[in-house]
Amino acid sequence: MSFVEDLKSYLLRLRHVTESPLQPEPVSLDPAWVRSMFIQLFEKWERERAASLPNRELAQMFRMWTAHDRGVRFADVLAVSLQTSFLRGGTREDVEQYVGFAMGLRLGLSPPVPSKARMFELERLADLAWARTESFSGADTWMSLPDYALEIRAVRRVMDRLVLTPIGNVFVSLSGRDAVQWLLSIEVAQSTGPLDEWRLSTETVAALLTQPVMHVPIDVWSDSEFPHAWATMRRLNAMGLLRLPEDDFIVGYELTDSGLNALQALDSSTGTPFSVLATTLSQDEALAALDSTTGKTLPEASLHSSAQAAARQARLVAHEIRNALIPAQFALNSLYESLVGSTAEAEVTRFRPRIDPGISRVFKFVTDLLKTSELATRPPESFNFVRAVLDAQVALTTSLEIQVIGPTELPPVLGYRERFVLALVNLLRNAEQASARHVEIELKLEEDGQNILVTVDDDGPGVPEEHRERIFQRGVSLRPGGTGEGLALVKEVIEFELRGKIACVERPGGGARFRMRVPLAERSGR
Repeated sequence: MSFVEDLKSYLLRLRHVTESPLQPEPVSLDPAWVRSMFIQLFEKWERERAASLPNRELAQMFRMWTAHDRGVRFADVLAVSLQTSFLRGGTREDVEQYVGFAMGLRLGLSPPVPSKARMFELERLADLAWARTESFSGADTWMSLPDYALEIRAVRRVMDRLVLTPIGNVFVSLSGRDAVQWLLSIEVAQSTGPLDEWRLSTETVAALLTQPVMHVPIDVWSDSEFPHAWATMRRLNAMGLLRLPEDDFIVGYELTDSGLNALQALDSSTGTPFSVLATTLSQDEALAALDSTTGKTLPEASLHSSAQAAARQARLVAHEIRNALIPAQFALNSLYESLVGSTAEAEVTRFRPRIDPGISRVFKFVTDLLKTSELATRPPESFNFVRAVLDAQVALTTSLEIQVIGPTELPPVLGYRERFVLALVNLLRNAEQASARHVEIELKLEEDGQNILVTVDDDGPGVPEEHRERIFQRGVSLRPGGTGEGLALVKEVIEFELRGKIACVERPGGGARFRMRVPLAERSGR
């Protein structure tokens, strides 16, 4: 697993513990225990191998484990991975036992792992953890996920427990490049300068963009050539944003393409939705920390009022931009079509590479703005699913006939109620725009009582089989003038926010059929 994935697994486990108090808190190993265990295992290895190995090789092996506390960092990374694998919910004794087994494996011993399946998985996780701690010089404290999470204020200590902050909740709700961009935005918002080992600074961003590649022989290297925290550089390497030289005689780095794009976004003079939100939430958490030192306790609503205000403003701006831009884009597409075959077509074609990407960029910006504004304001809440469906039904004031069949009461689900209503309205509006006249929404509880099953049928022309998956992609529309945003939002809400599934499937007799499976609140995994 990567550094970002490891961090997400750790935070998700913390959130699960917070929501389910009976669950054990994630185990963090005591460095003193790790060092003691290593000495015991090394002594055993020494007894078994001393006769065949010279002292020089024994000393080399010892330094490999102890230099810069590599053994402790290895155990820390492995402990997190084990608790997201077959030791999920395991006790401290379980974690310590298997970390000891893994250390023995790395030394060439034969620990008594109970099964081959666990042996294979342990070997895999140990190899990944060892690789994660391989090319580091200096004591990289950022490799400790619990410490890093506290440093960037993704978690907060409340009494004797760790709980996720809005910063942490936003992070675990994102994936891929968005998750990395969020971490970088948080680091920049909180950085104390270029020598901050926990956080990336604006000065370091500027230096990397000015010189994306730097390789200097170690014998002529001077720290003055790059006065920035190398722990931060190694963290960027662990995120896949840059590459460090494999040659021990070379000092430097090389930005990857994804790293260049990520840093360019951070360098934006006008800011981004992520950077604005990161600054706001970081200020809120700084106030929370200050209040905890003075003995005061702010109400949650008061604590995050600035984030809520920023989110409301973001939604207002985003909706206004969309409302203005969508008709303009539709008119522009009509203009393109009307000029096909005319003398002006070549001139318009010459300018399209500058026009179309600009419009797409604005739509992406607006989408990111809406996404982050929703994520930051509050945690997901339980809501009445049937009532939300009925609200969507009455919200669409058109000639479309909408019939809701099924039970009048169902267990609650967990998410953002107004976002679900908006998503369902978009689905219904999509049917209407496809010339449907009647829509039937069927609700029922799955036989095992774990999910709500929703079937939305319409009598429109249906969706060709080859398009049933791609219609959920942002920007894909089968209707002339469509923006490709409506069904993308539906998928985002159902699968990303409600942790469910949605698919477009065959409907007997024609028309379109959408099936959804939404988990109940008590099993949503949040």
